[in-house]
Amino acid sequence: MWDQPKVKAFRESPLPVEPAGERVALGEAVGPARTGLKEGGGFADLPFVLTKGELLRGKVLYQSYCAICHGERGLGDGRVIPLGMPKPRSFQDPAVAQMPAGYFYFAATNGFGRMLSYASRIPWRERWLVAAYIKACIQGTCPEEVARAKVY
Repeated sequence: MWDQPKVKAFRESPLPVEPAGERVALGEAVGPARTGLKEGGGFADLPFVLTKGELLRGKVLYQSYCAICHGERGLGDGRVIPLGMPKPRSFQDPAVAQMPAGYFYFAATNGFGRMLSYASRIPWRERWLVAAYIKACIQGTCPEEVARAKVY
């Protein structure tokens, strides 16, 4: 044990250490793409132009992380509701339907009510894909390829 390899505290690491891509440097300006908020207040609109492939990726992420509570169509009728979880608000609700995509991004980033934050689970760009999927496909008009696609 005397000769075993080890790393001592405060010494240079033998492995390369890279900060996480989500990390923001001290003093770096964080814009609406990272917060979901406009500079002057309120929720931001979608900061990217998305392709159908990215919208399909948003559908995959929605089915993986959101549909268990919100349901496949966003009505708040997910699989955990009969098990005793409180019913979340429907995305079809007129008050929610008028909200911009930044509202859903902000909720996924910071949590909302009983919903926990997904900031550590879903990278920021992909949280925007989920928000875009909710706005385009659950509340609005969805491209036919995305609507018919079966995701698991």
